Amino acid sequence: MSDLIIPWDVIRNEAHDSGSYIVILRLKKNEKISVENLGNIRFKKGYYLYVGSAKRNLSKRIARHQRKRKNLFWHVDYLRQYTDHCASLPVRASTDLECEISDALNNISQWNIPGFGSSDCNCNSHLFGMRDDPALSPQFIKLLLDFRINRPYRTFDFCSRRFKLKCFFIPNARIFFK
Repeated sequence: MSDLIIPWDVIRNEAHDSGSYIVILRLKKNEKISVENLGNIRFKKGYYLYVGSAKRNLSKRIARHQRKRKNLFWHVDYLRQYTDHCASLPVRASTDLECEISDALNNISQWNIPGFGSSDCNCNSHLFGMRDDPALSPQFIKLLLDFRINRPYRTFDFCSRRFKLKCFFIPNARIFFK
């Protein structure tokens, strides 16, 4: 029997109401929407994945994006007036992962809206589109699990610990246990 070492330092560091998030919205038909500072944008029918972050009060930020009635402040607020809310997926973290998540979503999405949600960084976009529901996409699920489950442990030194983890419950996920 081996000792199981629980990485409490990782848990303490990551278990706060802060981090990044992905909001999934569904636009039922093509729409031309006026977005502050970006002008009129033609949005295709489909699913939109918006990436944001909150240094604190992540839960409140996500709850705000779920509501349609609010003062329009962020780019996504303008789009939200025309969409159904599908899901809000927090990625709790002590560091800002907004751009890293955006980069990963850019690789699996069918399109993006240039300049959307990325006025405070060098990313091309923080809004990505997919024809089909991303919640049914194995690529999207793998991406989400990687950020939520695997990422916090990438810096934890399991090699210096006294246990071996023989299996992990996410098949094909990148995990650094030995």
